[in-house]
Amino acid sequence: MLPPKKNSVWWLLLAAGIIFLIIGIYAFIDPLDSYMKLVKFTGIGLLLNGALLLTLAIVNDKRPNESRWMQAESILHLFFGIIFIFNSLLAFIALPYFIGAWLLLVGILKTLAALALRRNVRGWTLILLVGVLCDLFGALLLFSPLPKAKAVTVLIGVFGLIMGSLYVIDSYRYRKMDETLDMLL
Repeated sequence: MLPPKKNSVWWLLLAAGIIFLIIGIYAFIDPLDSYMKLVKFTGIGLLLNGALLLTLAIVNDKRPNESRWMQAESILHLFFGIIFIFNSLLAFIALPYFIGAWLLLVGILKTLAALALRRNVRGWTLILLVGVLCDLFGALLLFSPLPKAKAVTVLIGVFGLIMGSLYVIDSYRYRKMDETLDMLL
């Protein structure tokens, strides 16, 4: 009798990477239009990501430590998603600050989670790298001397390209491992 197959989510990591790459490329092709689209779709994306993380945290009962970190991150995504959806004018005006604060908080959370899970999760260094990149880009968005929409969009585009590439590469690296690194999503 074969052991039950683990519920792998490597393909979600691949999908997230492709979405980040599309956002990054689009930000360079049409910066102003991508700024408008970011305002429109960021709230929806954050709500979906928060719901997905919360679902994975609830289903992932074999690793309670990782589940708690995922629950905390899902609450953060849901909070910012609700702000974006229900106050789109404020989100348009303050997009760099909202995305910067969200990235900074997610980065801090992922960094702390990586350090706390380093004994239990084999890919903790990847989670740490994602956390540090989120912190770096969050700080750049929050404290950038170039508050113009085009500069913000280009910065978000660079972030999308880097994170998308990292997620796509790592989705293939981790697709056959037992650990799916749900914390990366």
